[in-house]
Amino acid sequence: TRPFDHAFTYRIKNNQKVKIGSVVSVPFGKKKDQLGMVYELINQPDKRETFAIKEIGYIFDKIVLNKNIIQFIKWVSDYTLAPIGLVVKLFVINDKIISHNYVTEDDNLFNPNPVKLNKDQTKAADTINKFISQSTAPIVLEGVTGSGKTEVYFDAIEQAIKKKQQALIMLPEISLTPQLEERFHQRFGFLPDVWHSKISDKKRKNIWHHCYHGKPVIIIGARSSLFLPFQNLGLIVVDEEHDASYKQEDNLRYQARDLAVVRAGIEKFSIILSSATPSLETQNNINKKKYTHVFLPSQFSGLALPKIELVDLQKTKLEKDKWISSKIYSELKNCIDKKEQALLFLNRRGYSPLSLCIECGYRHQCEQCTSWLVMHH
Repeated sequence: TRPFDHAFTYRIKNNQKVKIGSVVSVPFGKKKDQLGMVYELINQPDKRETFAIKEIGYIFDKIVLNKNIIQFIKWVSDYTLAPIGLVVKLFVINDKIISHNYVTEDDNLFNPNPVKLNKDQTKAADTINKFISQSTAPIVLEGVTGSGKTEVYFDAIEQAIKKKQQALIMLPEISLTPQLEERFHQRFGFLPDVWHSKISDKKRKNIWHHCYHGKPVIIIGARSSLFLPFQNLGLIVVDEEHDASYKQEDNLRYQARDLAVVRAGIEKFSIILSSATPSLETQNNINKKKYTHVFLPSQFSGLALPKIELVDLQKTKLEKDKWISSKIYSELKNCIDKKEQALLFLNRRGYSPLSLCIECGYRHQCEQCTSWLVMHH
């Protein structure tokens, strides 16, 4: 699990039994117990090699990553140009999790409380379930804001629960977790497992082993949840798939949405990409017929969507000493007359982001820090 882009050779002791994917502890440099994964088995090393071969120290005999996970690890390493050891570490994390003494628990008590879907939602849910039963091609669930996309993919998750499969709901931000967790509880009668950087070590160990041992769990998680060692994953839902937060920009750089699609393809299960505003990449795949497109055209409440009107200031000149168009002024006045509220979004505060002398180039800045003073005019 060190950031190297190649494997290292170790000798297997006579009494040791290992497989490709076995998680082991080996001496590495000055460290006596470096966590690693068996990537390949050979009868003997290249005769040209002159280095002394160390022995595997300890084998975590209950933990063997399956061939699909190993294929996914290799794909991620090749695609992102990241050292393969770095990708392996995302799965095995640390020896405390690997060595955790897992105790089998009873399955969650499934007590569904389905919401009555409207006509559009029912059609979308039926279409998705039909495609899931026939194909593993990615499905894009697009719908206007408030159309009830969550309840539609909850219906697909219910089918996975009934099959005793695992399911993963990915969210772009940790802050979105409590709201979805509560909705899930109301819908299915039990709480999902939540995976992100803020959970306790105890929860982290239990959830990791739930996934590894194939317990029929539902995980709600941030992008790191994609690297859990699922053994029986039947569905991934990437909620708000357009969100930029699915991109990891440091250390190992990746787009979690795209990797989720790849993992689904390798392991032959379904994936749903949900969004009110699909990303350009997703829209392109829809146009190329690579993704199945399901659309919810109206809000669940039946209310009409607000009318959007653009005011072109190149065609509609502002009146003298006026800073908003007559159209906006008129609409604001109507709101006030009706005792309603209005909200204006401004692209920046102030008239100018700095005050610059055109003679000498001097820029006014705060006496306490180096921030430029914003000019208000």
